Amino acid sequence: MTSSLSTRLQEIPGVASVVVDLTDSGGGINVRLEPGADESLVMEKLHSLLVAYGVRSPRPPQLQHSRSERATNSEFGVDVEITPISGGARVEVTTTNVRSFRVVAASPIAIAQGVSDAWCQVIGQIPVEVVNVSVGDDGMLAVSISNGEIETKGSASVEAGWKDALARAVGGALRASFAATTQSKLAVNT
Repeated sequence: MTSSLSTRLQEIPGVASVVVDLTDSGGGINVRLEPGADESLVMEKLHSLLVAYGVRSPRPPQLQHSRSERATNSEFGVDVEITPISGGARVEVTTTNVRSFRVVAASPIAIAQGVSDAWCQVIGQIPVEVVNVSVGDDGMLAVSISNGEIETKGSASVEAGWKDALARAVGGALRASFAATTQSKLAVNT
């Protein structure tokens, strides 16, 4: 079933690649979209196919959770929403025109990576890797990211809440990374 499911998923217009691993508890289906693909249309077709194969139910279960928090980062131009779900979190980053989400594991580094990946997608930047998430004795949450050459950090107080602090720290690290990358490109081009 895995190879035929993988082949059928690969045939969906807008899908660049598919990896199906239904054997391990940590396995799953990893779908990479082609640039410019209509994400909602691909997800709709993906869900229909998974229902046909009996991997998903026809109606998704209603999530029961207390609340989700939206961190409005007007200084960064995006809104970040982190919603707890069973076994993880749903991270959504939006601008006025673009929305991106990730479903991630329930660990600080996984959530920070999900925020970073979705953020980079909505603003059209190359994704970066979250290398560290920590909280200091002073109540500051720090996030370190790397673009492969430059490592930058962002931090925010957890006083207003963990979700807000995580969104602001990732935003600060991304802003520092984009500024450092721009500066290094300018230095090379001059």
